[in-house]
Amino acid sequence: MNIDKLNWNDLRYFLEVSRKGRLLSASKALGVNHTTVARRINALEESLQIKLFEQDEYGFHLTTMAEKILPLAQQIEDLTELTKERVQLSGQTLSGNLRIGAPDGFGNSFFADKICQFTKNNPDIIIKLVAVPSNHDLIKREVDLTISLEPIIRKDLLCKKLTDYRLFLYTSKKYIENNNVDLESLADIEKQPFTSYISDLLYTEQLNFNHLISKKLNNCFQASTIMSQYQFILSGGGFGVLPFYMANNDEQFIKVLPNKFSFIRTYWLVIPVELNRLASVRGVEKLINQLMVEYKNLFLPNTK
Repeated sequence: MNIDKLNWNDLRYFLEVSRKGRLLSASKALGVNHTTVARRINALEESLQIKLFEQDEYGFHLTTMAEKILPLAQQIEDLTELTKERVQLSGQTLSGNLRIGAPDGFGNSFFADKICQFTKNNPDIIIKLVAVPSNHDLIKREVDLTISLEPIIRKDLLCKKLTDYRLFLYTSKKYIENNNVDLESLADIEKQPFTSYISDLLYTEQLNFNHLISKKLNNCFQASTIMSQYQFILSGGGFGVLPFYMANNDEQFIKVLPNKFSFIRTYWLVIPVELNRLASVRGVEKLINQLMVEYKNLFLPNTK
């Protein structure tokens, strides 16, 4: 190993290729051309005298040795960001770039609406909200912190329960106006069109609700996002399960047999241990925790 030739700056290129999986995508994120990225990766491999990536038609994949180096490179990146933050922090506002992963319902219909004042108070911070279907993005730092539907137990991750939240079976006034349905009859409801997640793209069984209602449902509209299902129901398409916090403010939605079909799920906040030292990360974590307290009844309403 020719460690004297190791350029720590080359680790930036290594990290970005590991995240993006392609030279072109990594070069766009870094603001350089793809030949520069390839050259810096080659230089890093030469200095370490190991192969970092295997390439196929799907892109670049970490080798076994590169997987061992990845956490160390991330720590260097984190310490660099922490140093920059402490130099730049005025004591009045937060700064930096934060990528927050969240399920599309939580992110689009709740969090995006509530973060406005935070960004006004901290004009030097950039929030990037990413819709994530899984938690693996944290490992490569494609997101810096994430809202998860399941707890993740890892030594390098902090996992904290945010809140339980309730979901109900809904239809819309528009659908009922155009269709003769007895909303007190499960046999009648079973005959109606339903929306659901796409079964083979479902990333957690926590979201598999329809089979708990009935094995006979006609899941005629299947979508990978809750926002699509929300629009289907709102537009008069039929029935489906939605979080209360999404449907509560729109009188067009009708709860269906709420005493029979009520589901509880949980949101968890997951943060890499190293990133939790950043004031910007702690600031966003504090904001999210405050929102969960303030809007507790929106996430977990009384069913009486």
